[in-house]
Amino acid sequence: MLWSLTLAPSLWAAAPADAPAGLDRLGALPLQDGGRVMPLETYARRLAVEITGRTRWSSNGPESFTGRAPMELLLDVMFKGREMLTSRVVTIDDKPLKRSIGLDPERRFFSPAELATTPGLNELLMSFERARAQDPQAKPDRTQRKALDIRAAANRIADLAGGEPLAVVPSPDGAAFRRAGPQVADPGAEKVQEAWKALGEAYIAGRTIEPEVDQLERAIASLGVLTPIESRAVALEVFYVHHDPWTKTAVFYGLAIVAFGLSRLMLQRPLNIVAMICTGLGVAEHVMGVGLRIIILNRAPVSNTFEALLWMGLVAIALGLVAQLLNRRKGWYAFAGVCAAFVSVLFAGLVPLTDGTNSLPAVLRSNFWLTVHVLTIVASYGVLTVSAVLGHAYLIKNVLLRSRENHSALVVQTYRTIQVGLFLLTAGTILGGVWAAESWGRFWGWDPKETWALISILVYFAVLHARYVGWLKDFGLAAAAVLGLVVIVWTFYGVNYVMASGLHSYGFGSGGESWVALWAVAEFGFIALCWLRRRPQESPAGPSRVPAPSPRAS
Repeated sequence: MLWSLTLAPSLWAAAPADAPAGLDRLGALPLQDGGRVMPLETYARRLAVEITGRTRWSSNGPESFTGRAPMELLLDVMFKGREMLTSRVVTIDDKPLKRSIGLDPERRFFSPAELATTPGLNELLMSFERARAQDPQAKPDRTQRKALDIRAAANRIADLAGGEPLAVVPSPDGAAFRRAGPQVADPGAEKVQEAWKALGEAYIAGRTIEPEVDQLERAIASLGVLTPIESRAVALEVFYVHHDPWTKTAVFYGLAIVAFGLSRLMLQRPLNIVAMICTGLGVAEHVMGVGLRIIILNRAPVSNTFEALLWMGLVAIALGLVAQLLNRRKGWYAFAGVCAAFVSVLFAGLVPLTDGTNSLPAVLRSNFWLTVHVLTIVASYGVLTVSAVLGHAYLIKNVLLRSRENHSALVVQTYRTIQVGLFLLTAGTILGGVWAAESWGRFWGWDPKETWALISILVYFAVLHARYVGWLKDFGLAAAAVLGLVVIVWTFYGVNYVMASGLHSYGFGSGGESWVALWAVAEFGFIALCWLRRRPQESPAGPSRVPAPSPRAS
């Protein structure tokens, strides 16, 4: 690898219209990587995110990748390796990190060659290697993790540029795929190597690559074929990648929110119908996207942050629609569910992941517990997000806008969703303890994730108790629903992306901390503004207990 040699002495889119013909067919070729079979297109997208931070840059991106498809980046690295080693294609956004290791903080893109010879970065990596030499169980801190990610990106380019073969030749009886590339191949796969080499020559010359893709397909088919299950999964994943259900889901949910909002000003009935149609279309895309992931990956769709956000959104919209059917006249549930689902899907597309369809770490390879524990606890996050949206709606309408309309039903709906969310959060945490006892030999160990799950439970228990005994009035309950979500986001995101410690290391990531912090500050500012503008609405001598809501109000 380039790095080793240097250190030794010291948001989803199809191919653009102008992409080489045959690129889609090449992207549909099956490849085995990370413990599963996937289309070459998926591998290329993972490579693009790992190196550049995105699957696509429409503008202002790396010099050799802007406006181009992920498959073109893969072919560039494979067949124009010498050029790519000096191309500024590796993205680094962390300005403090760049400043600390001696890189220009105003630049975003760097070449693998210059990164491999950056003394500050090499020293940071060596410090982690020294720590691992003293303690094999040592984990990198946040800065070291970012440095390791940078090295991994540069090494991926170096490895592929150096002729690293790809596992594209299926083997019988479920054995590992044989590997072949333009420079080297496993024994028996020499025909595939020749086909790759011919494809590379055509690509470098700027000719159409369709004949060479035909040759490559024939060479692979002569040596092995996929099983029916693998073939179906690959075909579905090709459809999933090019259909892009999450962009369509976000668009439909966004249109529904706009229609709901306009219906409060004019044409209430027609716009509500439009909103529900858009919601239905969004739900159809959402369900299809989650269903495809379940079929393709053969597991519950909650193994990483990307999937968890999608599941949260699906639970939120399901709760919103079911509750709206039960409370047709006074309910805000549908609007809150759509808002929560829209935000979840939108942020799923912004999660800094290198792999949206990755293989599972060993600790998560239990479909039973992945379904029972993780689905339950992530579902609670979706429900509590709905309660936060309802809290926002009450504060905006009743406090900021000072509407004269009676909003008691909105308060009751906030209270009820917190109850449901807390039940799921508690059940999910207990089930997680049972899984921990089975996997790690102890029910509870005060791991950061476990500790913050308990804190979240106690926060919401306190909110419900304070409301029940009359300590929290309507304003206080709505504000608590909003601020409670800040605690949930820290439990879900902060422990993984900021604290980055504990046994739940399979969920760790990096990036986006400043945006999340800005959102949290904005929420506190929103509550402060509402507190300044609130007017006395509840008599101090009011009821000490929550009155039983009427069926219509609940």
